Amino acid sequence: METKQIEELLERLVDYGKTNSLSKREIAERLGIPYNTFRRWFSSGQNRCLPSRDYIERIRRFLDWEGQDSDETFLDAKRRAEKVKYLLLLLADELEWFSTGSKERRDVFRLILDAADVGYLSSLLAMMFDEDKFNRWRVFTSNRFNYFQQRKGEKK
Repeated sequence: METKQIEELLERLVDYGKTNSLSKREIAERLGIPYNTFRRWFSSGQNRCLPSRDYIERIRRFLDWEGQDSDETFLDAKRRAEKVKYLLLLLADELEWFSTGSKERRDVFRLILDAADVGYLSSLLAMMFDEDKFNRWRVFTSNRFNYFQQRKGEKK
């Protein structure tokens, strides 16, 4: 992508922020981009840099999606993504407890969780951001999340 096209994309992003009364920090947060990285795209002089290809694509998708607030599919996906973000925050908090705790505490934690379920969710989360990888993962994944299914030999 040419520098001029990148500049236009960044200009659209600034316009979006103005239209929605968002600071650059808030825009960076919505994009999931570190603020210092985002800020450097708008700096002058030697500190200025341009977004990477991945960030350019993220900005494009963001600007395209933000105009679709009336699209039911978009709204459903947005609502569910917000739920997953919330769950990831909760998970990070619980895993912090796990990682800073004692070996005994971790041993009990491991006894209660099913390693296959953790592996399934971990691999699903890793594949979420690349459609081709995700589709291959879906084809080759035989494990399923089984927590709520009755295990063989377990009583209700």
